[in-house]
Amino acid sequence: MNAWSGQEGDVMGPTVTRAGSAKPSTPPLKNGNDLRESGYLIAVGSRTSRFRRKYKKRMPFLVIVIIFLLLLIAFIIITILYALAVHKKPVKLCKSTECLRSAANLALSMDPSANPCENFYQYACGNWGSDHPRPDTYPSYDWFRDKQTKVYTIVRDFLNRNISNQPKAVQQAKEMFVGCMDTETLNKRGLKPVITILESLGLPPYPTFINITEDFDYSTYTFDWLEAVIKIKTHIGMDVLIGFDIYTDAKNSSVYRIIMGSPETTNPFPSTHIERKRHNGRKSFNFLKRFIEETSSIYHVGRRYDKSDDSADEDEKLAQIHKLFYAELMKLFVLESGDIAKLTEVDLDKNLITAATEYYTMNNDLYEMEGDNSTESDEEDYGNIPDYTADEIQTHTDAVVELNNGTASPIWKRYLEGVFSISNTELDFEKDKVMVADSDLKYMSLMAAYVSKTPPVVMELYIWVKVVEVMSIHTTTELRDLFQRAYEQSHSHDQPSPRSLQCANAVNDMLGMAVSYGIADPHFFNVTKPKIKTMIEELKDALAHLVGEAKWMDDNTKLATYRKIIDMKTLIGFPDWLLEDGKLEEYYEGIVIDPKKHLENMININQVKTKKVLNRFRDGNNFTWATDPTEVNAYHTFQENTISESYDVT
Repeated sequence: MNAWSGQEGDVMGPTVTRAGSAKPSTPPLKNGNDLRESGYLIAVGSRTSRFRRKYKKRMPFLVIVIIFLLLLIAFIIITILYALAVHKKPVKLCKSTECLRSAANLALSMDPSANPCENFYQYACGNWGSDHPRPDTYPSYDWFRDKQTKVYTIVRDFLNRNISNQPKAVQQAKEMFVGCMDTETLNKRGLKPVITILESLGLPPYPTFINITEDFDYSTYTFDWLEAVIKIKTHIGMDVLIGFDIYTDAKNSSVYRIIMGSPETTNPFPSTHIERKRHNGRKSFNFLKRFIEETSSIYHVGRRYDKSDDSADEDEKLAQIHKLFYAELMKLFVLESGDIAKLTEVDLDKNLITAATEYYTMNNDLYEMEGDNSTESDEEDYGNIPDYTADEIQTHTDAVVELNNGTASPIWKRYLEGVFSISNTELDFEKDKVMVADSDLKYMSLMAAYVSKTPPVVMELYIWVKVVEVMSIHTTTELRDLFQRAYEQSHSHDQPSPRSLQCANAVNDMLGMAVSYGIADPHFFNVTKPKIKTMIEELKDALAHLVGEAKWMDDNTKLATYRKIIDMKTLIGFPDWLLEDGKLEEYYEGIVIDPKKHLENMININQVKTKKVLNRFRDGNNFTWATDPTEVNAYHTFQENTISESYDVT
C-alpha cells in the first residue's frame, strides 16, 4: 500500500500498532494542574527571566570590578600628577623690596570698578592720577616725571653727603653742586661773570643799540655777526642763527656726518624748571617740525600757550610781557656798566623799549621762518636727506639772497672752518659733505637773505640778547626773580622748584656719568643687568621667530632683518666701563670745576664736550650712550641700532 497515494486508507500512512509494553501507565487526567504535576506540561520562561537567573549571582562581582578599575585609573592619574609636581621647578615669587613696591603700585593704580572691556586704561591705571596729584611746578605729570623727580631727589641727597675716596669726576660733581647752591657768592659776583664771557665772545657789556641817539649813523657801525656766532658755538655750545651738529650716518652707522640747519641747541645750560629732557643723543627729523621745549628758551617769542592760540588779546599780552622782560634785562647790564652819560633816564628807558621791540620783531621773524617750513612734509626721511659741499650750499643761498635784493656774503665754509678750528680735525671741503634737509636748506637761504638786509647794530642786539638770556639766570637772585616773574605771567604753572632740586638737575645734566657712578649699585651690575640682558635676548629670539613666519616679507628682507636683530646692541642701566678704575677720569678729561664759579663751570663743561664731538668726526662710532643713565626712560636709536634703557634707582 502506497503510504502517500492519498487513495484507500489513511493518507498519513499505514496503521501502526503499539505493543502493549510501550503504552504509558498514565492515570486519567482531569485538569491542567494534574497535567502539570504529572510532568506533562513544562513551564516555558522569557529570555529576560533566563538572563536574570543566569547573571544574578555575577552582578556584584562586575560592579566590584568596575569600581576597582575606576579607582586604579584615578590612582594612576594622581600618581602622574604628583610625579610632575615633584619634578617641576617651583614658581619663584619675587619678594624683594623692588618687586613688592612694583606690585603695590600696580594694585593701587588699578580701578576695579571700571569695565576692562569698555575702558581698559581706566581699569589698569584709573587711580594713578588721583594718587599722584600734579605739582604746581609742572604743566603735566606722569609716571616718568614722578620717577624722574625721585631720581633727582636721590641725586641731591648723594651730592649733599660728605663721602671721601671718590673718583675725581664724582668729587667735581659735588663741588659743582656746592657752587650752584652758594647763592651768597653768586649775588656777590653779580653780572661780572656774564660780562667777562661776553667780552670773550666779541660782544659788548650791553647792546650798542641802547646807546643810539638821533644822529647815529648806522652805516658807520660794523659788527661781524658770523664771527660772534662761531665763538658762541665753540665757547658755550649754543646755536644762534645756524644749527650745527655731528651725528651717525643713517646708511653707515660706523661713521659720523655733519648736519646743518635751523638752530637746535638754543639753550646749552640746564633749565631752572625741571623738565623732562629730550632724547638729546639724536637730532629729530624733520628738523623744523619738532617740539619746542620750554627749556630751550624761557621766553620763546612766537610760541603759543594753552588756549591763547586764537586770542589776539592774549598774544598781545604775552608780547608785552616779553618786551618788558627784555627791557628790564638789558637795563640791569646798562646800570652795571654805568658808562651811558649821553642819555637821560627818560631817553634810556625809551631806547630800552625800542631795543626790546626790535629784538622781539627779529626773533619772531626768524621763528616764523622755521615754522613756515614745517608744513611742507610731515616727516623727513633721515636716510634720504641730501648732502652738499659747502660751496654748493653757498651757491644756493646766494641765489636766494640776490633774489630778495640782498647782498650775498661767504658764510658756510667760513662757519665750518671756524667751528672745527678748536679741534684736531681738518676738513676736506670736497669730500666732507654736509647733510641738509630740504626744509633746512630753505631756512638757511631765507635766513641769509634776512641777515644780509639787517643793520649790524640790530644783529648785535639780537645775538647779545640770545646769549645773555640763557646765561644770566644762573647768576644773581635779582635776575632769577626777574625770570620767574615773567615766567609766572606767561605760564599756567607758576611754582618754582626748590633750589636744591634745580642744582641737582644741573649737575646731573652736565655731569651725568659722574653722578651715575655715585649712585650705581653693584648688585645691579652683577645680578639685575644679566637678567635684563637675558630677557632682551629672548625678545630678539621671539622677534626673529615672527620674522621667519611672516609671509609678507621676501627672503632678502628677512635676511636683512635677521642681521639687524643679531647686530642690535643694548645699553642697559649703566655703561659696563663705569666702575672700572680710571675710566671716569678719562671720560671727563679736561674738565675744571671751581665751587666759586658756577657759570664758568658749566661753560667749561660745554667747551670740553663740544671739542670732543668735533674730534670724533674722523673716529669710528663707538656707540656711546644717547642719554645719561639717570634719565628715566628707554630709547631705540635707529641710526645706531641700539636700545638704551635706564636704571630705576627708586
